[in-house]
Amino acid sequence: MVSKPRVPMQVSPLFEKRIKDLQRNIMKKQGKSISMRDITERIAYSKDFEKLEQQLLNVGKQDLRVNLDRRKI
Repeated sequence: MVSKPRVPMQVSPLFEKRIKDLQRNIMKKQGKSISMRDITERIAYSKDFEKLEQQLLNVGKQDLRVNLDRRKI
């Protein structure tokens, strides 16, 4: 069994706590030990994560105004 290489990532303590709580709840309900890396990978492929990305980028709420100056210099 080849393990995945460790990649350090800095996250907020609240996010880390919620992921660890999720990991603990999965272990209680399913009896499976899922790593934090696998949990975050599942989150990254979720459709809800794409919605969150769009919210963070404010893609739908941007107003673009272009003023064209037609005077010759």
